Amino acid sequence: MGRIQNMSKEREFICFFNSHRHWGGGEKWHAETILYLQDKKYSVFFCGRLGSALVKMLYSKVPSFYVQFTNVSFLNPFAYISLIKLFKKYRPHTIILCLPIDVKVAGLAAKIAGVPNIVYRRGSAIPIKNSLYNRFLFSRVITQVIANSQETARTILQNNPNLFPKQQIRVLYNGIQIPPVYSKKEHAIPVIAAAGRLEPQKNFDILIPLAQTLLARSYQFVIKIAGRGELADALHEKIKKQNLTDVIELVGFKNDIYDFFAESDMFVLPSLWEGFGFVLAEAMSQELPLVAFNVSSNPELIVEGENGYLVEHNNVEMFADRVCALLDSAELRSHMGRKGREKVIAEFSAEFSHAQTEKYVLELNKK
Repeated sequence: MGRIQNMSKEREFICFFNSHRHWGGGEKWHAETILYLQDKKYSVFFCGRLGSALVKMLYSKVPSFYVQFTNVSFLNPFAYISLIKLFKKYRPHTIILCLPIDVKVAGLAAKIAGVPNIVYRRGSAIPIKNSLYNRFLFSRVITQVIANSQETARTILQNNPNLFPKQQIRVLYNGIQIPPVYSKKEHAIPVIAAAGRLEPQKNFDILIPLAQTLLARSYQFVIKIAGRGELADALHEKIKKQNLTDVIELVGFKNDIYDFFAESDMFVLPSLWEGFGFVLAEAMSQELPLVAFNVSSNPELIVEGENGYLVEHNNVEMFADRVCALLDSAELRSHMGRKGREKVIAEFSAEFSHAQTEKYVLELNKK
C-alpha cells in the first residue's frame, strides 16, 4: 500500500480517489481540482494507483496514499480492510471516486468507515447497466454523483430512471486553463488536426476513408493525429496499407498541445462518444473551427454552424463536406474560431469550473 505524510487527524479532509493508470480528462480534473482546493486551504489527500501518472504528478505536492489496484481488487478482502483503516484514521467528510472499481472497493470501504459523503465522479457518457450490484451501489453506497457533462448525467439514469435521485446528480464541467492564442505557424498545405488516446473509442480509423474522400475531391491537406495508445501500431499499418502516409501523420504525444494547434487550420474529433470533449475545448481556446460527430456531449461544446459542425454518426461523406467547407474558406475558419474561443471563455474556463466545484464542496461540508 502506501503512506500519508504530514497529515493531522484533527482536520476534516476531502479524499480524492482515482486508481486509473494512465492520464486522461478525468485525471486532469482530479489533479487541477485537488491543487486548487489545497491552494484555497482545504484539507485534501489523494489515493491513487502505485506508478500511475496521477500519483507521479501529485505525490510530492499533496498528502498521498497509494494502492495496488487491479480489476479484481473487489475480491480482495485486504484491499477493503486497509482502506477502512485509512478512512477511520483520517475521517474524511467527503470522498470523490473516479472509476467503477474505485466505487466497488473504496466506496464500500468508505461506507463501512462512516464517511458521510461518497461521491462518484462519472466521466463517461455510457449508460450504466441496470445490474443488481449497481442498484446496490447507487442505493446504499453512493450519496452524490458528479457528471462531467449534461449528456453524462442523462446516461446515468438511461437504463433505470430510479437508479439514483436525479436531484443528487450535479454537472461540473472540466475547466480549462485558457492560454493566449498561440502565434500561427505558416504552412503551405492546410493541416487538419486530431488528438486523443489511440484507442477504439476515439475512432481514428475513420480518418482513413475521410482522407480518401478528400483526395478523390482533389483537395490538398495533411491530417496530423497527436496521441499515443494501444492502437498506434495497428493504425500506422492501416495508413501504410492504404498508401496514405503522405497525408496522414501520427505525430505522437504532444507535451504542448497548444503548440500543435498553432500549426493547424481546423480540428476534427471522430470519437464514438465523449463524456466531455476536453480536447474540443482546448482547440476552441486556440480559435480552431471544429468538426465532430453529433454524439454524447459534443453538442454542448459545438454550436452547429457557429463554431463548427456536427456530423451524423460515422457519415464520412457528410464529414468530408464540412471539412471541405472549412478548407475552402479562410474567412469561415477565422469566424468560427473566434466564436469558439468566446464560448470556451464564457462557459468552460478553469476559474468558473473551480468556483463551481468549491461551492459544491462547501455544500457537502454542511451535510
